[in-house]
Amino acid sequence: MNSPVEEIVSVSEQLKEVQRALDLFKEKQQKRESASDAAIEFVEKASLVLDRAEKKEILLTEDQKRRIRNNLVKIRSSLVRNMEG
Repeated sequence: MNSPVEEIVSVSEQLKEVQRALDLFKEKQQKRESASDAAIEFVEKASLVLDRAEKKEILLTEDQKRRIRNNLVKIRSSLVRNMEG
């Protein structure tokens, strides 16, 4: 079992990856570039983090989980709009 410090470092790194993927998606979206790859990367990383949190492998606050889920919904909606348009 990881020590509390190792757990914090692990969660922090995973959340940084999720945030980087989200930032990349937003940047591409602002430049009106194809954001599909960035969106897919964010969805994969965010889903992995949420799955690990649900399995109690990592500890996230309810607020952190809610924010990640909200971003997943927004990105999904954006992808659906882009596919339709």
